[in-house]
Amino acid sequence: MPRLAINKMGNRVGIDNTFKPRAWTHPAQAQAYEESGQAIMIIQKQAKEEGLNQYFGDNMQLAGAPIVTSFNWNPERIDFVSDEVWGRGEILPIGFYQTDGRRIFEIRGPSGGVATADIFYMVVGFQTFVNNPAATAYIDDLQVPSGY
Repeated sequence: MPRLAINKMGNRVGIDNTFKPRAWTHPAQAQAYEESGQAIMIIQKQAKEEGLNQYFGDNMQLAGAPIVTSFNWNPERIDFVSDEVWGRGEILPIGFYQTDGRRIFEIRGPSGGVATADIFYMVVGFQTFVNNPAATAYIDDLQVPSGY
């Protein structure tokens, strides 16, 4: 499925458009991919003391796309993201919320009186966009390994 997703991206944008997608996913999908690799693994031992590590480590790839994991990602989905086609339009730069020249505000208690605490807010306004949707792909409805 990862090879098919990347090949579909290539079919849509053409051979002259090069892109380097990364596979964003939940760690559950990285584990599922790792488990499929462990099922066909051959272990060749030397005649010396060696440790055994059956895990892929930080350089795991799906069809050449490096895997980037996030616990906030949908555990049933893999997104192939090319940084070249994504952008961000900033409407309001990040900073303190300010009104009437104030950045720090008092907190009111249940009775309506001033509590012994202050609060401030950080705000930002931006939109993200894709300038070439054909250079993106995803795989959805994947099975999640047990335990998640």
